[in-house]
Amino acid sequence: MNRWHRLSLQIKMTLIIIFIVGVSAGTTEWLEARSIQHTVEDNVRAAALAVGRSVDQNVTSLVQLSNREARTRELEKTLATLPDLLNIVLYECPPQPEESPLPIASAGPTGLPLQEKVPDLVQRVREERRSMIDYTDRTNTHRVFLAAPIFLNGAVVGATFAEFSTLQMDEALESLRQASRTRRLLTGLTIVVAINLFLYFKVHRPVKRLLTAVESVSQGTMTSAVLVEEQDELGELAGTFNEMVKKIREATHDNAQLTASLQAMNDSLQLKVSEATDEVLQKNRALAHTNELLSAAQRDAARAQRLSVLGQMAANVAHKIGTPLTALSGHIQLMAEDPTLSTESRQRLVTVEAQIERTSKIIQDLLLYTRKPDPVRSPLDLNACVEECFALFQPEFDRRRIVLATEWNDQIEKVNADAQQLQAVFNSLVENAFDAMPTGGTLFVRVSPHVEPRQSDHRTWVAVELIDTGCGMNAEQLLQIFQPFFTTKRAGRGTGLGLAIAMETVRAHGGHIKVDSSPGKGSRFTIVLPIDGGTR
Repeated sequence: MNRWHRLSLQIKMTLIIIFIVGVSAGTTEWLEARSIQHTVEDNVRAAALAVGRSVDQNVTSLVQLSNREARTRELEKTLATLPDLLNIVLYECPPQPEESPLPIASAGPTGLPLQEKVPDLVQRVREERRSMIDYTDRTNTHRVFLAAPIFLNGAVVGATFAEFSTLQMDEALESLRQASRTRRLLTGLTIVVAINLFLYFKVHRPVKRLLTAVESVSQGTMTSAVLVEEQDELGELAGTFNEMVKKIREATHDNAQLTASLQAMNDSLQLKVSEATDEVLQKNRALAHTNELLSAAQRDAARAQRLSVLGQMAANVAHKIGTPLTALSGHIQLMAEDPTLSTESRQRLVTVEAQIERTSKIIQDLLLYTRKPDPVRSPLDLNACVEECFALFQPEFDRRRIVLATEWNDQIEKVNADAQQLQAVFNSLVENAFDAMPTGGTLFVRVSPHVEPRQSDHRTWVAVELIDTGCGMNAEQLLQIFQPFFTTKRAGRGTGLGLAIAMETVRAHGGHIKVDSSPGKGSRFTIVLPIDGGTR
């Protein structure tokens, strides 16, 4: 199909004409051959039936039919008068149907001994009581066979079997066909050449000139014109094309002038727009800078206000809790000096005293939060720090039916950090997980190396992930959870300072906290810390 599309119009039309002429010639030859063949077959049928009728008319009695010599003379006479008749045999049909017909007389090269086997055609004629002709071997042997019944008083008493040659007629027919083919071939070639010459001079050449002019115009040459030779449709098309090129040339000239005028106006406008744009950009940058300063000032003012309130509350808490904690610590120390105390009880007192000291430290950190205290850094095994924190909460895990799953990593380096401050961060996150899973669940803790994107200082980072199966948080809550005094817990369960202090602590160590959460799907808190603890 693609090859056909690439052919020229002249070649396509030539192929179509050849196809039409060829189909017409082939159809005509086929129809003519069929007509001649039917004519020949009708002639052979008429001759054959005439032979059968002549034999049938000459037989008027069974005695006459059985006269072998008389019948032989008649057959030889018939054979001599018909040049295409090759053999003729006369059969007598016995009255009994089961008995085969008997050959009585014959003429031609085929004698009676060769006709002892009765042809099937004779049997069929005897049964069907009508003349029959067999053309089946005509194509190969040029032979046609006839079998005609002989009637006496309405009964078939005999049959004539004759063999005709169609060789001369077939040769004449083939010669006629060859002459007809040659005549049609010459006629077809003449038609094809004549039509092609007409198409070349009257269609192809004018169209070629028109295409050349169109291509020239498409390349920008507006002076092209097509010679008008005839006043036919192609001549009218050429004249219309010349008029169109003239109008295009005039329109192109007008467009060029208009384009030059518009270009000058556009250059002037572009210059003015560029100057106005530069001025607007400068004002926008100044406005954006002012907005940033204003937003920073508003955030600092709000933070300062929250820190002021937090400082007052922290001072009040330190005043009210510090003295009782000191008294408790003294009593614990006195109890630990009792010599009758068991080792297990003494260990529990040591644990209680350590937690009292830690509580005091937390209160002090709360006071220091408003002053942004610097961590007291020392090399810290992060796995051991996290494990110690969660060991403290193990009884609470059991009581709340929360399964703790851990994944430690021994390949990470020690972190230069404040152990007390980081444990306070972990404690705050664990307590939040408790509140998110009131009916139990799973808390998964993992310590692993971390790759921080968009960092070019080549720091080494570690991450601590806490993943719970609790109630989760919505997008609005996620935006506010690190704000001081914001809490999702019910009244009396939290102050809203835990995550705010945790965020400040992690920032003081050069890291940050990331949160991923969805309602009903739990929360993931990821604490990312640099190995150097933010000392760079």
